[in-house]
Amino acid sequence: MSKTRFRVRQAAMGDKEQMLQLYSSYTRHFVGSASRTLKPYRRMLRRKDNINYVASDNQKRLAGYVWASFEEKERAGEFREIIVDPKHDFEQVANCLIEKVNAVFVEKKAAVVRAGSLRNPAYEKLFPKLGFFESESTGVFMYAVLDVDKLLNELKPVFENRLSKAKSWKGLAAIECDTHSLFIKKTGEGARYVVWTNEPIDFKVTLDKAVLTRLIFGVADPMECLEKRELAVESTVSREQAGTLLRHLFPRSQFLIMDFW
Repeated sequence: MSKTRFRVRQAAMGDKEQMLQLYSSYTRHFVGSASRTLKPYRRMLRRKDNINYVASDNQKRLAGYVWASFEEKERAGEFREIIVDPKHDFEQVANCLIEKVNAVFVEKKAAVVRAGSLRNPAYEKLFPKLGFFESESTGVFMYAVLDVDKLLNELKPVFENRLSKAKSWKGLAAIECDTHSLFIKKTGEGARYVVWTNEPIDFKVTLDKAVLTRLIFGVADPMECLEKRELAVESTVSREQAGTLLRHLFPRSQFLIMDFW
């Protein structure tokens, strides 16, 4: 796979032919032959509510593109399609494109962001890094957690990524919800999920599924929950550092990020 550095820019009408070629090449490689013409690309590039970026290699050849949209009334953003030339590393190219679109959604103060990946399991390697987790439904405004163990399992990559950003701390963290626990080990190389360990826990958060859901959806502040005793923290570090770790685990986002692959 190529490790070329890619330049990302907004897509222009003149890119439509190459975008179609990329789509045809991608679908043949991953999901079988798919029929598409230039017409949907003209429509895609004309619509003002669409957000389209392309990534090009050092020879100015398109390596991939992203098609996203933003609906003003609902303040909803959606990743509609990410296509990458099979000759390139999907994750490397897609990450460049996702970062650009995500920045636009943040700037527009999106209330909800979706990323459908019904035809692309590779999305599962990309979107958890941004905070996405799997849902079996779309358009969710009320969310019931029926299986806490399954939810924690789906959130493993999310918490690994969040704790990896706690640069000044190393140790074992635990999140306990309704008798189910998730263990994340933070080292100098990053953070990783551990199935079980007899090491002492350095930082533990205990909460119920209602509070966990509110924190994951970004509608509650972790420090306020701590003050109200809606969650409990046991830690070997200072109160200040414990608060920092809590914020790393549950950053208060201005918008909701979900996925429904």
